[in-house]
Amino acid sequence: MRQLAVIPLLSLALAQVGLVDGPRPSTEVRGYLEGNAQEGYRVRVEFLLETGGNPTQGTVYQSLSWNGRLYLCPGACDTFTLSGFSPGSYPNGQTYDVYDSQGRLRGKAGVTTEYDASNRPYRYRVEYAVWPLSGVKTWQASPDGAVPMETGGWLTVRPPGGSPERYRYPGMTGYQPPSGGSIFAGISPADLAQKTLIDSMAKLRAFYGRQTRGAEIWFFVPEVSPWTFQLAQEYTSRVGGPVRFVVPEGTAKAYCPTGYRADTRFHVLPKATLDKKDSLAVIWPPQGAGQKGAAMAGRYLVDRPDWPDGPDCLGQTLALVPTADGLPEARAYLYGCISQANLKARVEFKELSLSEPSPLWRWGGGWLTGWTNIYTYGGDWNGKATFDLGNGSEEVRLTLPNPPPTDWTRVEPVTDAQGRNRGYALVKARGTLSLDEENPQSLTYTDQTIPPWDFTFGGNYGAGWESFRLVWRWQGQAYFCGLTRYGATNAYPITCEVWDGQNRIRGSAQVERRWISLFSVHYDYQIQVYGWRLQVSAWDVQWYLSRWRTTWRAATDNDRPVEPGGYVTAEGRRYRIPGLEGYLQPQGKEIEAVEGDPYVTYITRSLLPDRNPYGGLNRPEAKEWYKRLGDWCRERGL
Repeated sequence: MRQLAVIPLLSLALAQVGLVDGPRPSTEVRGYLEGNAQEGYRVRVEFLLETGGNPTQGTVYQSLSWNGRLYLCPGACDTFTLSGFSPGSYPNGQTYDVYDSQGRLRGKAGVTTEYDASNRPYRYRVEYAVWPLSGVKTWQASPDGAVPMETGGWLTVRPPGGSPERYRYPGMTGYQPPSGGSIFAGISPADLAQKTLIDSMAKLRAFYGRQTRGAEIWFFVPEVSPWTFQLAQEYTSRVGGPVRFVVPEGTAKAYCPTGYRADTRFHVLPKATLDKKDSLAVIWPPQGAGQKGAAMAGRYLVDRPDWPDGPDCLGQTLALVPTADGLPEARAYLYGCISQANLKARVEFKELSLSEPSPLWRWGGGWLTGWTNIYTYGGDWNGKATFDLGNGSEEVRLTLPNPPPTDWTRVEPVTDAQGRNRGYALVKARGTLSLDEENPQSLTYTDQTIPPWDFTFGGNYGAGWESFRLVWRWQGQAYFCGLTRYGATNAYPITCEVWDGQNRIRGSAQVERRWISLFSVHYDYQIQVYGWRLQVSAWDVQWYLSRWRTTWRAATDNDRPVEPGGYVTAEGRRYRIPGLEGYLQPQGKEIEAVEGDPYVTYITRSLLPDRNPYGGLNRPEAKEWYKRLGDWCRERGL
């Protein structure tokens, strides 16, 4: 109540102050000051942003290979992106924020998967509402609400639909946040054996030195910064125990496209966000150890404090966080010293290239046993298949031969969904052969001085090459077709029968005789033969496909200086270095630490997943605990 009493006075005295030293001019961003010097100030920020009129609404249908983008014209045409939509997933009415190509929040869209009569997904129904930009600007509040003021009057806040931006509140350059603002602030000395304020590397190392050898440490932080890594390395070198990092779901989503997803130390907290001031590091001794545990808390488990005796020189490789959609995965070797403002980043980009086609193998089932490169599909197969070729599941396709082959003679090119050449496939059809009397095959022989009484033909007609002969019947006798000396008539044209090697009638022939000269007779034959038709019951396919290879390419403009706020730009692509938002900006001083019983024993036993005493008591924290980052990303299709 004491804080609520002073807020109206402060808001009246300092309302609508334009913020300075940020990416926007002070006329387009303003803040309202709340709180007091004893408990700490907070700033409620508003941005002057463009708004629109009535939304453009509609429904469209997309294939299952859709990438989550819509081309719409709400006033001006643009490509809009559904934030968080995962291609290949099967949402059921989920709602997504819609952003334009400038990263501005412009509306909402709902996606529902539709299923066919066989209960197989076959398309998406997308219902959208997108607002046009009218050119009118209004003041809009940041979704962060009131954000804490940092040393020197600095603050970090997000505009609606945008990324965090850093500003300074005018007139507060000498401001220092009050100490003791962590989750341990209300703990009295009677609750603990020992409480320490760590404000130097010497005190940190002494605190680590009191822990049981082999104890494990878990960092519950909004993101894992270089300083958090440094704290973990210091711990490992002195205690020797394992290290785990637990980040909230909002940060986990940003880490999914980075190399962190494969790092088994990274876990996800079932919580959307975590304030830096609520950061926690918990130390659990090995089973049976006498010491009961310890913990550290405060924003400086993430932000590097300005400790004069602290080793602030870095030499480590970190995954970079892209600042815009479509940027390739990148990492950087970070070196230099923060206190000397000379940090450099040696940037590398992750690139994918295609290898030469090679056979795909699988473990056979059914009529196949052991490892085989034969893939079998049903008779109604459409020539499309999905494989993981080194870059997640992707679709490849081929055009099925018509008529279908019955042996390994057809080689078909294979492309992916983007039309790239991905190799080839050998295609064989299995099924039942029958005569195709509805579609006879036509052959023509002209200017034949010697009639072709027998001939062969086939190839692509279902059963390979066959031999045939032409037979003319007269008065129950069979004669060479066209040799009328065996018959009783010279009338032309005549009709003959086509016999196969099993003496089956397989078609008919029309024969014309032409006199070229007194001693020269030519014949013209028009033959129709019934070939074989294959009723396909299965397709056997051998795939020879190119796979994706991962390489790391150094930026052409290395080495890059680290920019204020922890950004680095290489080859015109801008990335953020996690946890270095305070680089070249004022920092704080202290980490709070606690050791001993009974409070520390309670929090350590309550938080460790495999030692949670409430697992059988139906408590909320026992239902869904910390998942590995890689598993969490995979479950959400990220």
